[in-house]
Amino acid sequence: MNSQDKLIEEKKQVLSKLRLHSISLTERMANAFLNVPREEFVLGNYRDRAYIDTPLPILANQTISAIHMVMIYISPSCTDPQIGDKVLEIGAGSGYNAAMFAEMVAPEGTDNPGHVYALEIIPELVEFAKKNIERTDYTDRVTILQSDGGLGYEKESPYDIISVAAASKTIPPPLLEQLSVRGKFVIPVGKRFYQELVLITKEPDNSFSEKNLGGVAFVPLTGKYG
Repeated sequence: MNSQDKLIEEKKQVLSKLRLHSISLTERMANAFLNVPREEFVLGNYRDRAYIDTPLPILANQTISAIHMVMIYISPSCTDPQIGDKVLEIGAGSGYNAAMFAEMVAPEGTDNPGHVYALEIIPELVEFAKKNIERTDYTDRVTILQSDGGLGYEKESPYDIISVAAASKTIPPPLLEQLSVRGKFVIPVGKRFYQELVLITKEPDNSFSEKNLGGVAFVPLTGKYG
């Protein structure tokens, strides 16, 4: 078995185990996971662990999320990304989550591609994510920006999806303001070592409904709302 076949087999094994996390895997989710090379978004000395379902260290004492957590974020029970959606991702990290969202909202060959705007406050990670996105050919679908994620990116608002991959003690008001009607906004809310994953939906009357998706543990959001 060559190295590429080995990677494909490892990916398929991960997908087969997602049911252990009560994740309803759709064909679009599976295709996104198979298409994005996670090994290109981790540090070189962790490439051989890219398809172990666990967080892995990246630069600046940050981590790339466990595979099952990324899949939860793009699942129908969470943000449910659709082709053509505009996504704001907070905490770009290595760029992996942004690439996964890009596969969901702007798969190759679609006539109505969406776009992912991924914000990262740490300069070292901004450059890391940009290089990873460029190397894996997602630059036409993903824009990496250095910014305080809690403030959002008003220039391209409103967003169909706002995804936050860092924990906040409170829900940043600017992100609520930048969410489109019927848009989905997911964020871990709580203390440093334990949070609740909260899914917020903007209703047609401009009110917000909330759903608790369970306990999680994310690195803290930094910036104004950290």
